[in-house]
Amino acid sequence: MTRTALAIPEADRTPAVLTHLSPLAGFLLPTLGNVLGPLVAWLALRDRSPALDQQGKEALNFQLSMWLYGVLIGILAFVLFSLGILGGALGTAAGAQDFGAFAFLGTFAAFFVFFVPLLLLLSIIPFIFMIVAVVRVSAGQPYHYPLSIRFVR
Repeated sequence: MTRTALAIPEADRTPAVLTHLSPLAGFLLPTLGNVLGPLVAWLALRDRSPALDQQGKEALNFQLSMWLYGVLIGILAFVLFSLGILGGALGTAAGAQDFGAFAFLGTFAAFFVFFVPLLLLLSIIPFIFMIVAVVRVSAGQPYHYPLSIRFVR
C-alpha cells in the first residue's frame, strides 16, 4: 500500500509545524506527554484539511512507535539484567565464586555497553526526526517518519 503525499498549503503549514512540535509536551508530562501532544493536536486539526490529518497521523504514529520501542527495550533490559543478577547470585551460592563474579560483571557491562547507549539513541532520534519534519513541513513538503509503525491509518 502506498501513501499519497499531500502538499501542505500555506494556511496549514503553521498548524502542521505545531503538530510536529507537539511531542515537546513530554517535558511537561513525562512518559506520555510525547504521545498526548500529537494526539490532541491531531484530534483538534484533522477535520481542517487532509494534509493536517495526514501529518497529525504521522506525528502520532511515530511517537507511539518510539514509546513502544522504549517499553520493549526496557522490558528486555530488565529481564536480561535480572537473569544476570540471578545467575551471579546462584553461582556464588553454589560455591562458584568465579562464575558469580563473571555473571555480575557481564550483566553490568552489557547494561552499560548496550542498553544505556540504545536508550540514549531512543531519546535523541525523535528530536532529530522532529526537526527534519518541522523543516520539511514549513517548506510545504509532507513528511513521513522513518521507523514508524502505522497504528492510526
